[in-house]
Amino acid sequence: MSTTTPTPAPAVPAAGDPARLSRRLGLWFAHAYVIGLCGTLAGAYFFQFGLWEYPCPMCLLQRMFFLLSALGPAWIIARSRKRALTAREWASGWGWAILAAVTGSTVSAAQVLMHIVPPDPGYAGALFGLHLYTWALITFLAAAVAAAAALFPTPSAEPLDAGLTSPALRRAGAVTLAVLVVFAATNLIACFLLQGFHWQMSGDPTGYRFFTDLGL
Repeated sequence: MSTTTPTPAPAVPAAGDPARLSRRLGLWFAHAYVIGLCGTLAGAYFFQFGLWEYPCPMCLLQRMFFLLSALGPAWIIARSRKRALTAREWASGWGWAILAAVTGSTVSAAQVLMHIVPPDPGYAGALFGLHLYTWALITFLAAAVAAAAALFPTPSAEPLDAGLTSPALRRAGAVTLAVLVVFAATNLIACFLLQGFHWQMSGDPTGYRFFTDLGL
């Protein structure tokens, strides 16, 4: 009679094990990625609502790609609060972040090329001598590199259970996801106010068409 040797269960890292610490840091990095992109949108809001510089359609499209890129690690954060993640889920979330960041960078690059030939002054104001779409291009490329770096520990990501075992990460997860939802909602509202009930938005907006159509 043949006997089968039972497959040993995978070793679970101890609480002080460096592998567990690296997985916890990986989740904190996901939080930093989401908050960082939301901070970029906050800077764009300052120019729009603080300096009254209205974003063009390409500017709004870049904002949407920032939000889309943040969705990848946000999905990782949301899943990690319910159960341990697999390496496939970890890689999928960061892969989505890279795809959205690279796609957004093409929009920013296109806008840079539209205004690169002198004496074109560029669209809207500048920060430290660079227009916002140039900063967006830099941010998109930096985000893609950061997301790619987060993929390197994928082979050793399991079991990614830090979101369950760390109370601080669980609390931070609720806050980070709420911040992303707020920025997604406010960006949608800002787009609607700029475009109003029209199918197309002006390439060089000078006000909020929603209020203009109401005679305000």
